[in-house]
Amino acid sequence: MSAPPTRRPQLLFWLLIALVAIAVAVLALQGETETMFGLERGEFAGIAYLLILLVFVGSALLGRRLGAGEIVRAAAGWLAILLVLVGAYAYRAELTGVGGRLLGVLVPGVPIPGSLAGNIDDASVMIVRSVGGHFAVRAEIEAVPLTLMVDTGASFVTLTTEDAARIGIDTRALQFRMPVRTANGIIEAAPITIGTLAVGPIERHDVAALVAPQGALDQSLLGMSFLDSLQGYAISGDRLVLTP
Repeated sequence: MSAPPTRRPQLLFWLLIALVAIAVAVLALQGETETMFGLERGEFAGIAYLLILLVFVGSALLGRRLGAGEIVRAAAGWLAILLVLVGAYAYRAELTGVGGRLLGVLVPGVPIPGSLAGNIDDASVMIVRSVGGHFAVRAEIEAVPLTLMVDTGASFVTLTTEDAARIGIDTRALQFRMPVRTANGIIEAAPITIGTLAVGPIERHDVAALVAPQGALDQSLLGMSFLDSLQGYAISGDRLVLTP
């Protein structure tokens, strides 16, 4: 013969509903009051929500007719989950910064916005040094993704002929007449104007640039014609920070 149904879960359910109604009523009646019962409005709301959560979890545990030991273990598990969630929320800024730095290490050259990098201005961009020791930035030129090496010794943003062709430039019509000094000697490059150059959220228009002759460069360069348009740029260890 089955045991008679218990009314305890039903009573706890209605207690939960009552607590929800009381909390909502108090918050509504207090209007824009900053304090409630000696607590700040946000603190009071947080405690109310926590009590509701505990009653909800408790009613679920009691409704399953668990033994005292099982209830204690289940309650401890829920409490641990709650503490992890509260801790993650409390340290969300730090965790976001750690996530951004991890992304920079895993994918060097990806521009990390300041809101994800941590400890820098939200408008700034952080770039992590590549394994080769250089800062290779993943940028967009004319909405085409390209990787450019940061070179403060280059007066202009300088593209290889391959990258120039990728952004739609007819390299056969270029006039290679501007002498440029490079690590390999003097070359003659072709002057162009880049309509849009973006490094993460930092975007510049009508950027003076050059196209190097075939085989003169191994990689396109992010030179001073872009860097000078910034408020500043700084290298700290393996991090390059661009401030618009």
